[in-house]
Amino acid sequence: MSVEMKRRLFTVQEYHLMSEAGVFSDRERVELIEGEIIQMAAIGRRHAARVDRLAEFFGDRVRTRAIIRVQNPISIGDRSEPQPDITLVQRRADFYEESLPNSENVLLLVEVADSTVNYDRDVKIPNYARSGIQEVWLVDLVENCLEVYHQLGPNGYSLMLKFWRGQQVAPLAFPEFEVSVDFILG
Repeated sequence: MSVEMKRRLFTVQEYHLMSEAGVFSDRERVELIEGEIIQMAAIGRRHAARVDRLAEFFGDRVRTRAIIRVQNPISIGDRSEPQPDITLVQRRADFYEESLPNSENVLLLVEVADSTVNYDRDVKIPNYARSGIQEVWLVDLVENCLEVYHQLGPNGYSLMLKFWRGQQVAPLAFPEFEVSVDFILG
């Protein structure tokens, strides 16, 4: 007789209690994705440089219209609290001290990926779609391209566009701010 093994999934509240109790060390980089505590990959130089490039690009353009969050958590349901590389969120006077931004506050979410590109594409992006985030960019450092996901449908994002070197792209929330893929990829 075969017994099905079940995973014990955690809620955001349980995840916070574990953190407060010191279950995770200060140096440990973890995030909660669909109830599972995921150890995040180390950030390499190439990854960090792309995140910094985008943070600076957006900082120069949208600072008065959005808050730019770099590798900070967002709340997307009872079982997920990811830490995207860049999140542009609606401005709020308390800078989200009282509660984390949720999918309704997110104007653009960006993940930069090299070793985690398949996980980001196959797990995190569908999770972002289920939560209602309108637009996600995946900077794919393996293929050296930018994938842009939007047009939410019942089965996730119905449109994914790939942008390559020599092309320009602008976020839906800020169509006047085009950025070159060359700049993003370095």
